[in-house]
Amino acid sequence: MRHVMRRVTAAAILACVTVAGTARAQSRPDLSGLWISQAADISVLLLPGQDVSLTPYGAARYRKLDMAKSPSYTCLPYGPTRGLQSTNAFQIVQTPELIAILVEHVDFRAIYLDGRGHPEDISDYPEWMGHSIGRWEGDTLVVDTIGMREETWLDTAGFEHSAQLRLTERFQKTGPDTIRLTVTIEDPVFYTKPFTYARDVRRMPKDARLMPARCSDNEQSSAYAVQGVQGPEHKRPPTMPK
Repeated sequence: MRHVMRRVTAAAILACVTVAGTARAQSRPDLSGLWISQAADISVLLLPGQDVSLTPYGAARYRKLDMAKSPSYTCLPYGPTRGLQSTNAFQIVQTPELIAILVEHVDFRAIYLDGRGHPEDISDYPEWMGHSIGRWEGDTLVVDTIGMREETWLDTAGFEHSAQLRLTERFQKTGPDTIRLTVTIEDPVFYTKPFTYARDVRRMPKDARLMPARCSDNEQSSAYAVQGVQGPEHKRPPTMPK
């Protein structure tokens, strides 16, 4: 009789855990939809008390940066930060174990929620969008991304990064049609310390749809760009080393 009771009790506990897990999954905010969040200059989005402080190497690169050599002018992918900050919309597709972000620049991000870690060889095989793993902290999706190719920029205004870049993004749904996206940048090669900025993401109208924006379709920016004329365009310039 005791063995029967133990089996019944164990089954009951397992059922409760399963129901609780299912309830938690169903209670997660639904981020699915078509969104947009234009932000060319992340320096104006810094949270209070935050600043962008460059290393000697980062400062040397910043001083030499030429806007005519923007990666987008040569049809390179935008990368994970700039890809969600451009003038184009992006689509979020959410499942319990994976969230996909499709961008109009014909690229995608895969955010794994199944408990896996980053690949051990990600530094040997970096990706344009990096490798992302996520977890839920209450109603906030926290995403950790590493392994990004260093050709991309953090924003349109001209912040660069190295292969050691690490992104921590927090997606918090603040309303049916708004998401608060907070991003922390860590890159010891370019920046002396991490910095954090945030912005609001808004849902696109119901009749809007994702439309491919292939750079090669009619991209002529590189042909018309005048080199050596325009440097970085940040309204809040970074702190330079003394």
